[in-house]
Amino acid sequence: MKRLTRNQAGVLPQCGWGVAAPAWPAGVTLTEVLMSLMIMSIGISSVMVLFPISVLRSTQSTQLTNAAILKYNAEAQIRQNQRLVFDPDGNYDLSMTVPLRQKALADHFLSSGMRNYIVDPFGYHGLFGMDSTGDGTVDASDDLVARGFGNDGSAPGFLNAAGARVILRRYDGGILSKFFGVSGDTVASAGLTADQLASLQYLSAKLSRLGDGRTIQLDSSAVELLYTSVNNVSYPVGVKLVDSVLPDDLVAIPTAATTRPGGLIPDPEIAEITLFSADGRFSQTFPLTSIDAASLKCFWSEYDDAGNVVDYNGNGFNDIRGLPAEFLSTVGRVILRTVRTSDFSWLLTVRRSSDGQARGVDVVIRYHTGIKPLDERIFPATFQAGLAIVGVNDAADGTEPVLKRGAYVFDALNARWYRITNHETRPSSGLIPTSESGFWGAYKYRLTLESEVVAGAGSFPTGSASAVYSGAVFLPGVVDVYPMGSLNLPATLQAGEN
Repeated sequence: MKRLTRNQAGVLPQCGWGVAAPAWPAGVTLTEVLMSLMIMSIGISSVMVLFPISVLRSTQSTQLTNAAILKYNAEAQIRQNQRLVFDPDGNYDLSMTVPLRQKALADHFLSSGMRNYIVDPFGYHGLFGMDSTGDGTVDASDDLVARGFGNDGSAPGFLNAAGARVILRRYDGGILSKFFGVSGDTVASAGLTADQLASLQYLSAKLSRLGDGRTIQLDSSAVELLYTSVNNVSYPVGVKLVDSVLPDDLVAIPTAATTRPGGLIPDPEIAEITLFSADGRFSQTFPLTSIDAASLKCFWSEYDDAGNVVDYNGNGFNDIRGLPAEFLSTVGRVILRTVRTSDFSWLLTVRRSSDGQARGVDVVIRYHTGIKPLDERIFPATFQAGLAIVGVNDAADGTEPVLKRGAYVFDALNARWYRITNHETRPSSGLIPTSESGFWGAYKYRLTLESEVVAGAGSFPTGSASAVYSGAVFLPGVVDVYPMGSLNLPATLQAGEN
């Protein structure tokens, strides 16, 4: 006879002849279903809210990391070449006599109106050659916009309280002077070819942007090394790629032979070739000098396998660039890479005193997708020393400033940057407190700053007094501003030494 066991409740199961069947579990009520859905929706909503915030924070941290790297790069350039600060237009020629050299260095501080300026190679040549005034032609007026940081929508600078136009000078770090042998102010963009303007833009980008990123254009293998004979000695100068590579894969890759516009860039070095030994243990990277797409040939030497030679880097020598002995005259993997376009660039804000020293240098890191004249629009504003409040108005043509918490505002008169923590728009007339009627009667916007204004530019009106205006620039994309402090004019520059 089958033995019955007790269930968890200690009750014998019943079945068949008068014995009850096991009890089924109770059902779920509608209330319980709705409660479960509510709890689930709260959880899902929380995750959905946190996800975009995490993406935003990740983007911000990436920008700050790149900004810090570029800031250190800029500081290293300044320490290596202090002319970026003290001779920003590059008109200081070592062949000059000592008095002329000192005069060239003194151009930027003897006049009180020239002591504050901007060193912005990328911005300068981003606007140089552009029809900034919108009249359909590129002329001297457009060049003035490139040479002045900030504009009122039609001309560089802004009108101060006295009705005089104030222009904050922008310099290109001496790029124009270096390649044309004259002062950059005498070079008109209308007299340059499109290739020359493109060269200047590339050189300015190379100077002031992150350039250490690379993008792989082709990852393939070599079937043979290509040689040339120099003084009866055979040298490897290139490789022939495997037949699986198509000529179209190589046509669009830039090389030193194809990216030398205007004759200003000897070797742009925007592409490189990395070679691996057959066993993969060793690698070597060279600049990519030329490509014969039809024959699938890539060269890193200034010679090709036909004996032709071009001094691409302009150093006065015909560079062969032989392979290391560890390669054993064989090459396996071949990678072609180009410089990745970076959207970060630096500019310098320089404030010099009457003794010629740089009493303040700021490294400003900007994230952007291009340079546009209206990004540098100047708006009437007042910066009162000792206060963390700025009054701002629309431009004369009614253009409104783009205000954003956490962004920067630039005092164009004193060349100083301040971070915005809050901004307000003028309330309707019935909501303006009596104590603030003087302020709101003169300004449309009120900015609250993270720190107090250091140098005054006007004062807030009280009662019937009129406002005294400076100029405010809300440059988009400013990631951070890093003060470098003071820099002393090096004695070597005064003496005319390198």
